[in-house]
Amino acid sequence: MARVELFARTEIGCVRERNEDAFIVANITTGVRGLRPTTTVQELTESIGLIGVCDGMGGAAAGDQASRIAAETLYDKLMAATALNEASNVQEAMLGAVVGANRAIAEYARQHPGKRGMGTTMTGVLIYGHELHIVHVGDSRAYIRRGRTLTQLTSDHSIVGQMVATGQLTADQARSYEHRNVLLQALGVQPTIQPELVVANPCAGDVLMVCSDGLTGPLDDNHILEIMLKHHDPVRCCRALTEAACAAGGPDNVTVGIARFLGEGLPIPDPNQGVQVRRASHTLQ
Repeated sequence: MARVELFARTEIGCVRERNEDAFIVANITTGVRGLRPTTTVQELTESIGLIGVCDGMGGAAAGDQASRIAAETLYDKLMAATALNEASNVQEAMLGAVVGANRAIAEYARQHPGKRGMGTTMTGVLIYGHELHIVHVGDSRAYIRRGRTLTQLTSDHSIVGQMVATGQLTADQARSYEHRNVLLQALGVQPTIQPELVVANPCAGDVLMVCSDGLTGPLDDNHILEIMLKHHDPVRCCRALTEAACAAGGPDNVTVGIARFLGEGLPIPDPNQGVQVRRASHTLQ
C-alpha cells in the first residue's frame, strides 16, 4: 500500500539569538500533530497529511510568534475544513488557511503595538491522496527529488527571486546578491497577499522537501541533492541537511521537512519526463 514517511527538524543556527522558524507535521484525518508514529508514517489512501515550514522575518519584532501563529493557523483552518473530498475544495481550504494566517498575525500585531512589523513566510503542503497541494508565500521553498534530480516547486517571493525569474541574475549570482533577503511578500505585513498554489503528483521513490532559507542560503541545490542522495530515511536526511547548513556557517535559523513516498499504487517515474507542476497565483485579502 502506498504510504508517506515524514519528519521535520529545526536548528537555531550559529548566529541568531533565537529560532524564528516553525514547522508543522500533522495527520489531518485524525487530528494528530507533531512527530508521532501516526503522523510520521501515513497511508495515502487513509490519511490526509500536512507538512509545512514558516520562517519569521529575521530582525523583525516577534518573528518567532509570527511563524508559530502561521503554522498553527494552517493546521487549525485545515482541521476545520469539512469538505476535503475534491481537489477544488482542497485548494479553497488551502487559500482560506493562508488568508486566515495573514489576518491572525496582523490582528496580533494590532493588539500588541510593540510587535508591529512581525511577519513570516509560509510553505505548506497538503498530501491529498496521490496529489501534493502547496500554498506558498515568501522565500521558503518546496522541492521534489526524483531520482538524481532536484526540482524546485515554488517561486521565491523576493527581489532576487524575481530577478532570477526574469533572467537578470543567475541562481549562483543571486546567492551573493546584496538584497537577497528582501521579501516582496510575507504574511502579516499587508492586508492583500498573492499566495502561489502549486499542485504536483508524487511518484514512487519521490522525496518532497520543504525548507526555510536557512538551508538554501548556505547550501546550493547541488550540495542539498548530494546530501539527500546519501540519506534516504527522513529522520537522518533532516538531521544531515540541518547539520550541513550549520557547518557552512549557519547564518540563519534552518528548518527542513521531508516526506518520502513509497509502496505499491504510486506511479513509476518516467526517466524521460521531469516533475510536472501546475501553478497559479491568487490575490486575496
